[in-house]
Amino acid sequence: MLTVKAARDIVLEHCRSIEVGRLPSDVVPLPASQGRVLAEPVYLDRDQPPFDRSMRDGYAVKSRDLDPLPARLRCVGEIKAGEVPTRVLKSGEAIQIMTGAPAPEGADAVVMVEHTERLPKDDVAVFRSLPPGANIAPTGSERRQGELLMPPSTRLGVLEMGALAAVGKAQVRVFRRPAAGILATGDELVDVDQEPGPGQIRNSNAYSLSAQVVSHGGAPRVLDTAGDTLDPLRRQISLGLENDILLVSGGVSAGKYDLVEDVFEELGIQIQFEAVSMRPGKPTVFARRGRQFVFGLPGNPVSTFVAFELFVVPVLQALQGLPAGSLKMVRGRLQDRIQEKSGRTALLPATVSVESGDIRIQPVSWKGSADLFSLADANGLVVVPLECREMSAGQQADALLFEPMTGNSDCEF
Repeated sequence: MLTVKAARDIVLEHCRSIEVGRLPSDVVPLPASQGRVLAEPVYLDRDQPPFDRSMRDGYAVKSRDLDPLPARLRCVGEIKAGEVPTRVLKSGEAIQIMTGAPAPEGADAVVMVEHTERLPKDDVAVFRSLPPGANIAPTGSERRQGELLMPPSTRLGVLEMGALAAVGKAQVRVFRRPAAGILATGDELVDVDQEPGPGQIRNSNAYSLSAQVVSHGGAPRVLDTAGDTLDPLRRQISLGLENDILLVSGGVSAGKYDLVEDVFEELGIQIQFEAVSMRPGKPTVFARRGRQFVFGLPGNPVSTFVAFELFVVPVLQALQGLPAGSLKMVRGRLQDRIQEKSGRTALLPATVSVESGDIRIQPVSWKGSADLFSLADANGLVVVPLECREMSAGQQADALLFEPMTGNSDCEF
């Protein structure tokens, strides 16, 4: 049975077969590109700033006129943001200027309004000297026209959206969202809007997997639930293979009615591994058929979640042109003792927080891989290494994060 690292290495090796330059892409309006991955380089269409820009509200001046202090200058005009200066500043003069406005020709500094006093007859008193260039951002001092702003494979977050708008990218070429077919299997499943009968449960995996796919940039396509018989499984798996990724939950263990791997073999899906030495999530299957990636995930919801984070996420990253395989890991102090008898690498629900500058990892009480409700109380998974039987409170431990950390950092503003 493979270790978690060995299994991830196999997945990552298959991810390396993806040629970023051949991934399909779409051109979308700028607002629709948020969260997507850039599929083209973006260059600056003009210098930034495009003119000598005032960085403060105040007065444009010649710095040599500010000696001795206080200096008395004649205010000969005003420049608002968006206006073009028409007057050349002369010695002994000042022009009132607003933040973001172009500095007038002849000015080499802007004195902040707080360091001035308006006097009668349009004069202004200046109480602080300035070096040349003070409070003026010169043309092109931030970036030059033609300079690379963003390379391909940049995920477009809030700040990237603003930068794209600043260079006039009304339309953006982004990699297409990977399509992920999602198939939940099992005779015991009913949909969320149905009342479960005796021995039945609601199909939570289709919804949690859809949410995970969306959160990692994919486009989920939920298939009809298949029971534990060959014909429905064959039909739905065949439909699922029309996507970039197929995620099948349930039916991959060693039970009498676990038939998913039989259908994989029948449809020419080549299994790369079918078990991982981990808890939860041991019966995880990774397979390929041509360019398609196929996963058989355990039916228990916590196992499904964990296996997705470890093995499916890298594939979604690679199919969007992103570097594959990075994990959001932190190291912190374990708050309670953990006993683990499986002998496998355990990834157990935990809350990870920052308190007084220390990262603290608090295991969450849970009842096993079917206990979805305890997982919902966690924001990470504490890692118990392979063959480790016990971890003591106070010792350092690693945790895999799937939510922002909570807690206080003793930071005040």
